[in-house]
Amino acid sequence: MRLNTPRRRRSVVGLTSLIDVIFLLLLFFMLSSTFSRYSQLDLGVAGTGSGAGERPKLLISIVEAGAIRLNGKPTRLDDLDAAIEDYRDKGVKRAVLVPKGDVAVQRLVMTLERLKQSGLSSVSLAN
Repeated sequence: MRLNTPRRRRSVVGLTSLIDVIFLLLLFFMLSSTFSRYSQLDLGVAGTGSGAGERPKLLISIVEAGAIRLNGKPTRLDDLDAAIEDYRDKGVKRAVLVPKGDVAVQRLVMTLERLKQSGLSSVSLAN
């Protein structure tokens, strides 16, 4: 006795609609994103100087709590421009920024932006 069992048809998955959706998503993300740089900080690496005993004229340190010291004197971020202007009048053109402890990156970037706008010719980030 021969039983006729229906053969299962193998279903073929159509990839055409999946590819269309992927291309639409790709097009959407390409059109909605921007490729311009918002801001760029030029940092020098504080290393050994060319002369023996050469030291930076302006040393700015940031501690974990967010306090800023300008050559050992405590100052606020809002008062940093005026304090740096006093040193620039004396001929200081470069500064070294030293984060001490676990300083928040946002605080470090805000200080670097403020130093960039202060008119110093060189700002280095030291460890």
